[in-house]
Amino acid sequence: MRRSRILQVHRDFAPDRGGGGVARHIHGLATIAARNGFDVRVVAPGAETPAAGADYDVRADAALGLWQHVGWADTVHVHGARNPIAAAAAGLARLRGKRIVYTPHCYYDDVASFKQVAKALWDKTVERQLLAGCDAVVFLAGFWLDLVRARGLAVKAPAIIPNCVLETGAKPRVAMPYELEGRPSLLYVGRLDRVKRLDDAIQALNEPGLGAAVLHLVGRGPDRVRLETLAARAGVAARVQFHGFVPDETVSAMAADASCFVFPSSTEGGPTVLIEMLLLGCRIVASDIPANLAILTEAGSLDGVYRVGDVSALARTVHRVVAQCLGPVEIERTRAAFTWERKAQQIVELYRGGSHDDHGRRATAPEERQ
Repeated sequence: MRRSRILQVHRDFAPDRGGGGVARHIHGLATIAARNGFDVRVVAPGAETPAAGADYDVRADAALGLWQHVGWADTVHVHGARNPIAAAAAGLARLRGKRIVYTPHCYYDDVASFKQVAKALWDKTVERQLLAGCDAVVFLAGFWLDLVRARGLAVKAPAIIPNCVLETGAKPRVAMPYELEGRPSLLYVGRLDRVKRLDDAIQALNEPGLGAAVLHLVGRGPDRVRLETLAARAGVAARVQFHGFVPDETVSAMAADASCFVFPSSTEGGPTVLIEMLLLGCRIVASDIPANLAILTEAGSLDGVYRVGDVSALARTVHRVVAQCLGPVEIERTRAAFTWERKAQQIVELYRGGSHDDHGRRATAPEERQ
C-alpha cells in the first residue's frame, strides 16, 4: 500500500540561505510529515534542497509545472496569503479533486494606497474563495482567525497549529566564540523590511544609557539602504553593523554572546526567529504585537515586551532585560509549545483529514457553531 502524498507549494524555498520564516516553516513541517509516514514533495520556483539533506523531495519548478505535481499528490498544502502561486496550485488541486490545505501565515497591510486597493480586491475575490473552499485552513494563532472573520471572510474548516521549529535542529549555545561589539550588544536576525520597524532599534541607540550599545543586523532585504541612511543621520552609523546573510551556526554563536535579541516588528505571522532565539537561551526584547505575544506568553517570557513604536520604552526594556537571565523553564516551555516533534500528532491528523485545533478539539466551521 503506497504512502499518502503531500505536496507543499510556496513562491520560494531556500531554508538554508535566508529564505525567510515561511521556508523554514515548510522545511520543518515537511520533515515531520515525512518522518510520520507521508511522502512529501516541496515545489517552488528556484527551490533549494537544505544543505544537510532532507527527508522529503524538493523540486524547483514554476507555475507551469504545477499540473503534474498536483496530479502526483493526494493533499496539496499551499502557503502564503495573497500568493498567486498558492492560489494557482489550489485551483489546480480543486480541478483534479485533491484535498487542499491552506496556511496564510500572515496578512501584511501596506501603507501605499495602490497596494491597499489591490490587496482589498484580492481578499474579496481570491482570498475569499481560498478561505471558504479549502478542506482545512491552518492559522498560526487564534488572533489570525479572529482577524479574518472581522474582515467578513468565512473560513470553512479552521485549525490552529502554531509555527514551530525542529527540536533536532534547534542548536544549543555553541562553544565557538563570537564576540559582539557593544555594551549592551543588540542582535536582530531577519529580513530588512519596513514592517520590521528597525528604525526604532536604530533610534533607541541615542536613548539614555545606550550610548555604548551596538546594534547587529543579520539578514538581507530591500530596506538596507534606507536604514544605513537613517543610522548616518542619527549619528550612530558606527554603532549599527550590517552583517548580511549569516549561516545558522554563526547566528547561534552570535546569540550566545548577545546581550539580548531585539524584535521591534509591527506585523508578524508566527515569527520563527523568536522561537529559535528562545531555544538558544537568548534574552528577548520584542514589540507587543499579537504574534509576538502568542509565543512569549506560551514561553512565560513577557518581561521583554514593550509597546510597538515606543522607542524610549524599547530602550528601557533593553536595560531591564539585559540584567536578567532566560531560565530553563522558559526554554522548556518554548520547546513543548513550538517544536514540530511535539506537534507531530496534529500534523498526522491534519493530513489524514482530521482538522484539530491546538488543544486537540475539532476546529468547527462557523456554520457548525450556530
